[in-house]
Parts: sequence; C-alpha cells; structure tokens
Amino acid sequence: MRRVTRTPVLATVAMLSTSVLTASLLATPAEAAPRGTRVSGALSATVSHPGGVVVMAGTVKDKGKQRRTVVLEQKIASGWRKVDKVRSSRSGAYAITVPTTWFYSSKLRTRVVRTRKLRGDTSRAHRMSVIPAYTPLGSPESWAELSRYGDRFDPCRTITYGINSSRATPDAATAAASIHNTIALVAQATGVRFKFVGETPAMPFDKLFERSDPKLVFGFTTDPETKLDLGPAVAARGGSDRTRWARNARGQRILQTIHGGVLYDLTDTATMTATQFQQLTLHEVGHVMGLGHVAATDQYMTAGPELYDLPLSYQAGDLTGLSKVGLQAGCIRPLRGHRRQALERLPVPVATTLD
Repeated sequence: MRRVTRTPVLATVAMLSTSVLTASLLATPAEAAPRGTRVSGALSATVSHPGGVVVMAGTVKDKGKQRRTVVLEQKIASGWRKVDKVRSSRSGAYAITVPTTWFYSSKLRTRVVRTRKLRGDTSRAHRMSVIPAYTPLGSPESWAELSRYGDRFDPCRTITYGINSSRATPDAATAAASIHNTIALVAQATGVRFKFVGETPAMPFDKLFERSDPKLVFGFTTDPETKLDLGPAVAARGGSDRTRWARNARGQRILQTIHGGVLYDLTDTATMTATQFQQLTLHEVGHVMGLGHVAATDQYMTAGPELYDLPLSYQAGDLTGLSKVGLQAGCIRPLRGHRRQALERLPVPVATTLD
C-alpha cells in the first residue's frame, strides 16, 4: 500500500515543479515580446537648390516615453543607405536635416532602430529633388559613356586626389584653384566624396602605382616626354588609368576605376587664362568620371573647342551623364582584377592655337 500511495504523490510533486518552472521561464523579462513602435516622417520641402535647408521631421510613438535612435536613409540603385541619425526627444519628436549639397532626385525615409525591448519601424518614403540654381544649356540626353565597359569609380567610396604642380602652368596657384573648383562641381553633380591629399610626386598614366598615391592625379608634361598624344592641337588627356572588373547595382559587369588622371600639355596651358584652364579641367575630369565625347557643342563633353565659350558649370547633358556615374547609380562590387586604360583628348582653345 505504501508503494502505491507514494508514487502518485511523487508524480504530483514533479508535475507541480515543472509547471512552476515553466511559468517562471515565461515570466523572464528577457523573453518579453518587444513593444509596438510607429514612426512618421515628412519633408519640409520636396525641391531645393544646393545649400537649401530641408528637414525630415516626425514622431516616434512607443509605449512609454523613450528616446529612440532615428536614422535618415536615402534610396540609391543599390538599396537604402544611411545618411544621418539623431535621437528623438522623450515625447518622440525628431528632426533631421536632409542633405542638399548635391543634385539628386530620390526617395528619403526615416527608420527607428530596434532595441531588445522595443520594435523598429520605418516611415513612409518621400521623394526629394535637389536641382541647379541655374538653367543648364542643351538637352539632358546629350551625354555618352567613355567606353562600352562603363568605366567609373565606386561612388560609395571617397576618391582621394592630388596635384603634381612641379611644372604647372599657367602657374601653380591658378592650376590648383581651377582643379579644386572643378572637383567641387563634380561632387555637386554626382554626390561622390573627394578628399584632397596635397602635392604628390605621382604622375598620371606612368604605370608606377604606389599604395600611397591618390586615386586621381593631375600632372603636367610635354608631348616629347610622354607616349600619349599631346601634339600641337591637344591640350590634355584624361580618363581611367587602372581598372578592375566589377558589377554595378544591376549586376552588370563593368570596369571599376582604381586610378584616374588628367595630364596637361604644359606648353599649351602656359598661354591659357584661369577660366580656360578650368574649362579644360571640367572636360577632362568628366572623362575621369566615365563620360565620353558628345556631338552637342553646348555641353562640356563636346569634342571641340566650343566648350571654351561655356559658363563655368556643367550643362544639361553633362549633369545627366554625371548622375549616371554618381551616387544615385549605386555602389560597385569588385570582381577579379583587370588592368586597362581609357583616355580621351581635348583640343586646345582656338585662341591658344592661333598664338
């Protein structure tokens, strides 16, 4: 009888202990379900000129008053990319300044970062456009690629650039100012980040690459000193210097530019004005970024000397082409290495030719 009565008692105790343990595990705070979160966001303006102040503002709604991390994201061809982040107030309000330093037309949204106890959420996406403050000349369709391989830098990585001004003409200060101004206009048109690393002993297209060399080099030489064609009618050569195979945001096989450069004929640039030198540089850096010649004479990528009559700003076709090789086109994924050179040349100004 004792054995018969003990067994049920022990079984009952065991079952009771298991149920208590299960209830205890279910009540553990670490396993509690995340709380609900909702985020809203709206733009203060949908169109801006460069430098305009535009804000994405909204509210994060949670159970309880929590300061949340809110991330501003922008849609490019390769997906959503982080632009900036802020912390909301305890009431949930937030405001993030939208970038207006470069030309684009893309969607923006905000995302609340998920935590251990609180869910994440994304706001509705809104389209934002940054447009030139001037009216670009010509047709937006007047642009072309430098080569059928789509040579271009990865727009998601900073491009370092340096100047070898040891033989710069018309003078080192003029050359440097024109190059910096051009880089600023290219950054504005593409969204690509550039970093000036100073003077460099490197020369473009000499095949002597060093790890410390800038990704983009500006240098000066004469026609007899280079194997490139810098004859009497050619003022400069620009383009990709070293490339490797990669895939763009659509998965297409292209050539990613690793090094690029602009090589000036110092004999021709010696007689140029500061304006002409920058006009020449605007054209050649267009080649470096991946643009080829066009027939339209009202674009900086024209093959003729008509560009020396244009204002110091990229025009409609130039801007379209630069947007196709810029940040909106998405990041590049490198594949196996491959070395190739793509160059274009530009005639000297008519005035210089006649001198």
